[in-house]
Amino acid sequence: MGKTLVVVESPAKAKTIKKYLGAGYEVLASKGHIKDLPKKMGIDIENGFKETYEIVPGKEKVLAELKDAAALADDVLIATDPDREGEAIAWHLAEELTASPEHAKRVEFHEITKNGVQRGVATPRALDRALYDAQRARRVLDRIVGYDVSALVWSKLAFGLSAGRVQSVALRLIVDREREIEAFKPVEYWNIGVTLADQTTKKVHPFFARIATKDGEKLEVGEGTTAAATKAALESATYRIGKVTTSERKRKAPAPYSTSKLQQDAVNRLGFGAKRTMQVAQSLYEGVDLGKEGGIVGLITYMRTDSTRVSPEAQGLAQEYIGATYGKSHIPAQPNVFKSKKNTQDAHEAIRPTSLELPPESVKKHLKDEQFKLYKLIWDRFVGSQMADAIYDQTSAEIDAIAKDAKYGLRVGGRVLKFGGWLDVYGEKNQATQAGEDDEAAKAAQAEGKPPADDAASELPPLKQGTVLTLVTPPGVLAEQKFTQPPPRYNEGSLVRELEERGIGRPSTYAEIISKVQARDYVEKLDNRSFRPTTLGKYVVDGLVNSQLDFMDPAFTSSMEQELDEVEAGTVERTTLLSRFYKRFREQLDSGKKSKRWNPEPEPTGEICEVCGPKSSDAKLKALPPGEMMKRWSKNGWFLGCSNYPKCKTTRDLGPDGKGAAPARESGVDCDKCGKPMIIRSGRYGEFLSCTGYPECKNARPVPLGVPCPKCGGDIIEVRSKKKGGKTFFGCSNYANEALKCDFKLWQKPIPEECPACKAPYLVMGGNKAKPLIVCANKECGYKREVEIEEPPSEAATA
Repeated sequence: MGKTLVVVESPAKAKTIKKYLGAGYEVLASKGHIKDLPKKMGIDIENGFKETYEIVPGKEKVLAELKDAAALADDVLIATDPDREGEAIAWHLAEELTASPEHAKRVEFHEITKNGVQRGVATPRALDRALYDAQRARRVLDRIVGYDVSALVWSKLAFGLSAGRVQSVALRLIVDREREIEAFKPVEYWNIGVTLADQTTKKVHPFFARIATKDGEKLEVGEGTTAAATKAALESATYRIGKVTTSERKRKAPAPYSTSKLQQDAVNRLGFGAKRTMQVAQSLYEGVDLGKEGGIVGLITYMRTDSTRVSPEAQGLAQEYIGATYGKSHIPAQPNVFKSKKNTQDAHEAIRPTSLELPPESVKKHLKDEQFKLYKLIWDRFVGSQMADAIYDQTSAEIDAIAKDAKYGLRVGGRVLKFGGWLDVYGEKNQATQAGEDDEAAKAAQAEGKPPADDAASELPPLKQGTVLTLVTPPGVLAEQKFTQPPPRYNEGSLVRELEERGIGRPSTYAEIISKVQARDYVEKLDNRSFRPTTLGKYVVDGLVNSQLDFMDPAFTSSMEQELDEVEAGTVERTTLLSRFYKRFREQLDSGKKSKRWNPEPEPTGEICEVCGPKSSDAKLKALPPGEMMKRWSKNGWFLGCSNYPKCKTTRDLGPDGKGAAPARESGVDCDKCGKPMIIRSGRYGEFLSCTGYPECKNARPVPLGVPCPKCGGDIIEVRSKKKGGKTFFGCSNYANEALKCDFKLWQKPIPEECPACKAPYLVMGGNKAKPLIVCANKECGYKREVEIEEPPSEAATA
């Protein structure tokens, strides 16, 4: 009797599933897509947007192995990921492995556990044509827009640039935010408050109260004169407690993670990027080897979801765990139910642990550090989401300050945690970090120039109406000048949140959108965190917006996501959506092609070119009239270029801001081609050595770091990867020398300083951004010391 073939996407998942299915099954992996559109368009627009799919280059051997296994199997089950893209992969597999896709058997594994796998295999379904068509429609939309709009950007700005349907909208959000920041005008405001205490009590407990009113009217102090007068009045005022209000406040548990919220918290709390978060989550879903005790187990449910729904079975198990771990008081009277956001597909449960018998600490030794951190984040969030409310005793008081010329009103508030509830999951030390919405509200208030409503986290002494209070000095009266702050730049987490709130993209696409935005030279990351658009990025967005292309409107892109959902639901035909979009897109694109170029016009500078004209040593350039250096822009940045171009190709870099590069300086190095001195100049990618014999000698090379190569004696230099996004390393200057071809390489920047411990010829930069260290390059030595002065970022990082 033959076996049943189960086809999944990844080899890691195949290994885990094989363990649960046993000898009667063979489990193989397609390793992702086996078919895709060709590099060229691959879409017949006139014939119902029919695609031409090709076998992905390099997948021929994988497909041949799958076909051989399918031919020997009694049955074929296709178990790709349970989402649109997984359905598309399943359809293409069915076309290659079965006689008819319509009769293929599709299974879904929402969790890679024994029960989850056996449940999936026991309930196969037919392939979902509507789900496949939704993914086809998305792929065709992305291909048409990417293909045609990239050509538009090439013709209007610079060759080699590209644009995408959803990524361009995300880029617009980043550019719009930067324009808000640039246009922002800070507004002065003053925070004024006093430290008071009841001196009649045995134990004096000072507290801080903020000013709120003057003679019954709201008081907002916006300049120093009023602030000084108010401070003086309060210093001589008498204080008495007015109204005191006490109440009990409950704080509900947050919902378990959806994809977007997981990415946001992983960025903000763990420092993970969206792409890294999904890669780690994928590994937790597909299975981790827990050793002899547990074998390979999937630790979390499917990680691409927009739902906060939890199955009744999982809720019941959570309540049992909570009761046993925290006590029955932590179990809510009714299971917590969370409201879904608008346009939620709700196809999968929220992200949660697959088993509450595997707490993070018990499996930590089997996990990589990043796996443990993300698993604990998911675990704590899920367990907390099923627990009772946290309860606070909250007190607020109004205090009258009677001054000579006016009556001021002050307010103070505080709360004490009476019952931890779900906060107990995080432990006493971490409860404060779970403030979430409270923290965001406080930050928003400060940015708008408003003090917080109260010092909610502080603990107050017993307060009684009519009690006379005394000003405590120091600190006495505080009058602190502040200025409103511009809105913050997007980071990966806040950009994902913005995309979700606007309905742009779906759980399976957020990480891809973020990755593609960063993969081009349209944005740069400040402090490896916040996105700032480059000049190139601004020109691309301005050009596309001025071309009046619908897809650049976030609201339009959001509505397109809803239409794709309708295709998935079977209420709209794929071709209907594509035809409706393409007709208007084509009209807008043709109109955009007629517009002028998007880059700025060259600006005359009045500076005469030093290379061409009567004084030139080159006969051809000497015959030219003296050229004027024009300020120009290219995709590589601002530069000066001769007006006699292309006959005279003299250029000079103006630096990233267009105001001029740093002046050249002596290097002490002679040119190895002509013998003339070389000077250090600044270019787009940082500093480099340039021959003073230019333009006759055009020799240029990287600046040596002062450390000789231990392998051949050459100079160690900084080497930037030619691959987009590749990591900078430090190698020998003879790496391109045909005779030597030295392959010495370091990933850490070398420092020309002998190791005081082992006398190694150089040290290297080590540690991390939070705690940089200088360490010995000899791993057996162990010498290290802290960096006293923060080292400036490398040239590659700032280029």
